[in-house]
Amino acid sequence: MKPIKKIVITLIFLMGFLVGNSQQKKENKASSSPAMGETSKSTIKRLATTVEPNRKFSYPERELDYLMHIWKGEYDNVEQLDFDKIQKLEGKKHDRVHVSIRQFQNSNFGVGAVYVEEYREDNVNIITRQCIYQLVPDDKENAIKVKVYHFKTKKPILAKRDSFKAVSVLTPNSNLLKEGCSMILRRNGDGFLAKTILDSCTDKQVKEYQFSVTENSFHFTEEGIKTAYQLEKARCFTCMIDFPNDTNGRSTVTNHYIDILDQGGSFKFKYPDGRNMLLGMRNTWSFGMHRETFVIYILDQETNKTLIYSWGNPGADRIGFNPGWIRVQCDLKTPRNVKMQQELRPGS
Repeated sequence: MKPIKKIVITLIFLMGFLVGNSQQKKENKASSSPAMGETSKSTIKRLATTVEPNRKFSYPERELDYLMHIWKGEYDNVEQLDFDKIQKLEGKKHDRVHVSIRQFQNSNFGVGAVYVEEYREDNVNIITRQCIYQLVPDDKENAIKVKVYHFKTKKPILAKRDSFKAVSVLTPNSNLLKEGCSMILRRNGDGFLAKTILDSCTDKQVKEYQFSVTENSFHFTEEGIKTAYQLEKARCFTCMIDFPNDTNGRSTVTNHYIDILDQGGSFKFKYPDGRNMLLGMRNTWSFGMHRETFVIYILDQETNKTLIYSWGNPGADRIGFNPGWIRVQCDLKTPRNVKMQQELRPGS
C-alpha cells in the first residue's frame, strides 16, 4: 500500500474514532442529568415524569406539578416576631414556629405526598403538628384536593435528623395515622390557598387550619390569632469557625464545622477564654427603607450583647467576618462548598 493511501486511511479512522467518542460522552452526560424537577440529590419525581409519554395534563395536574416543585424545605417566622414587638397586636401573640416540609412518594399516597412537622419556641422535643397531606388533582373542582392524615402520637423526626424511612413507607390505613378534615387547594395569585371542606369533618376528626404556599413562604391561620403566621423559606449554610493562636493571631485550627439556617438559625459554642457565645444568622425584614438584609452575628450569651456582626444582600450565598479574635466563614451548603471548606487551611 502506498504511503499516501495509508495516511488517508489512518486519518479517516482517527476522525471516526473521535466522532464516536464525542457522541458517547454526550450520551453519558445526558443520561446522568437529573430528570425534570429533580436534583442530583433528590429521587422525588414530578408528575410529568410519572405518566405515559405524550400525555395531556389537566389544569389541576399542572398546578400540582408546580406546587410539588416549590413546596419543600425549612420555614420559620423569626422575622415576624420582630415586627410583633413594635405593633400593638390584639389578642394572642404569635409563637416562634418552625416547620419542615418533606415530599415522598409511594404506591399508597401517590405522587403528591407531603410530610409536615412543626415545633415551637425552639423546642425540638415537643412537636405541635405532624401530618401527611395527600394531594390529588380534582377535575370536578378544577383544583387540588387535600386529604389530611394526622399522627396519633407526635414525635420529632426531621427536627432531630432521624431516619425518614418509617414515614416514607406508611399507608393511609396505618395505625399510626388518623384522618382529619379534607381541604381544597386552589391557585391564589403567585401561590396557593388551602381551606377546610367543612362538610368533610366529623366530631372525631381534627379540623385543619387554612394555609397558603408560595415559592418562598408558608403562611397559616390559627384560632385565637387575628393575623396569619408568616413563615419564610430558609436556606442552609455550612460554616467554619476558627479561633486564633496565642502568638501571631492567625487561625491555626478550625474548631467547628456547622450547618445553620438563614431564617433565625443559631449555634452555641464556648470561646477559649470560657465565655459562652452564640452565632446567629437571619434574613431581616425591612422596617421601612425597603432594604432587606442578610446578617450574621455573635452574641455573648451571659450579657446578651452583640460582639460583632456582618451584613450583605439577602440573596448572598457567602458571608463572614474576621475581626482578629475569631473567624467565621459561611457558604451556601452544596457538596462543592462543603468539600472546599474541609480542604481549606485554617491559616489561609
